[in-house]
Amino acid sequence: WPRSLAENQISNKGAKALARSLLVNRSLTALDLRSNTIGPQGAKALAEALKINRTLTSLSLQSNMIKDDGARSMAEALASNQTLSLLHLQKNSIGPAGAQRMAEALRQNRSLKELMFSSNSIGDGGAKALAEALKVNQGLESLDLQSNSISDAGVAMLMEALGVNQTLLSLNLRENSISPEGAQALAHALCINSTLKHLDLTANLLHDQGAQAIAVAVGKNHTLKSLHLQWNFIQASAARALGQALLLNSSLTSLDLQENAIGDEGASAVASALKANTALTALYLQVASIGAPGAQALGEALAVNRTLEILDLRGNAIGVAGAKALASSLKINSSLRRLNLQENSLGMDGAICIASALSGNHGLQHINLQGNQVGDSGARMISEAIKTKAPSCTVKM
Repeated sequence: WPRSLAENQISNKGAKALARSLLVNRSLTALDLRSNTIGPQGAKALAEALKINRTLTSLSLQSNMIKDDGARSMAEALASNQTLSLLHLQKNSIGPAGAQRMAEALRQNRSLKELMFSSNSIGDGGAKALAEALKVNQGLESLDLQSNSISDAGVAMLMEALGVNQTLLSLNLRENSISPEGAQALAHALCINSTLKHLDLTANLLHDQGAQAIAVAVGKNHTLKSLHLQWNFIQASAARALGQALLLNSSLTSLDLQENAIGDEGASAVASALKANTALTALYLQVASIGAPGAQALGEALAVNRTLEILDLRGNAIGVAGAKALASSLKINSSLRRLNLQENSLGMDGAICIASALSGNHGLQHINLQGNQVGDSGARMISEAIKTKAPSCTVKM
């Protein structure tokens, strides 16, 4: 059975007491100790118990200041423990030295499936050590290295490993310092690797040049299912390249381009690809500088596309004209399940357009029309209209 002791002011003394019970316990499968203060000593005590315990499969030590010494202790345990499959060590002030010890353990360990290492400071040194481990490890499926001060050099090593590794399914590299140079390495790996399904590159420094390289690789890749490129200084030319990729790719189901100023031109390029693409089910275009022309292009795509289920356009400025274009496609489209038009300057007229279209639509389950200057009475009226016309659709006003 699982046990959560999160946020309980447990210090190293408490961790030592828990460790003693882990030595004899035969039923506990998951232990959540996040946001306590067990420190390196507490981690050491738990690690000693893990060398003997054979039932625990999931352990979270997130936000416990275990530091490099604590990571070293955990690594020693992983070298012999064969039951733990999930280990969460995010926010623990672990540097390159701690990452190197974990990497050494991963060369021997066969049971760990998920390692959460985000918000530490392993840097390129730590990334390099983990990359070497990934070349021989055959168990790890998910690796989270978000916010770890990894630059192009570290990414190059990790990508070299992905050329060899055949078990990793998910890699999170959000909030690092990957520039167009690192993107070239990523692109090269995506052309060779045939196991990775989820790649998160949110909040890096890819720019158009880097995103274009990745787009070309996506056109050749046959396994990637979700790609996050949010907040990467991507503009229309990279969006065009991604549109081309969507014409060639038949595996990607989720594409996240939010907080990139792709504009109407970029949105139109992606929309154009959706007329032919039959794999993508989710498209995230929040805060992407899209106006009425982009919405019109997306509307045209929705009129023929039969696979897209989620379209998020929050924080753009499609206005009344954009709303009208989307409304006419909603009368035809039957695949879309969720549509977010929050904060899009729709006004009363635009919101009414969308609401009226829903009587002819039988697929939409959720629509968000918040923040569109319709006032309280307008919101009530539109909500009622949607309840009447499309009773199976939940509306947020």
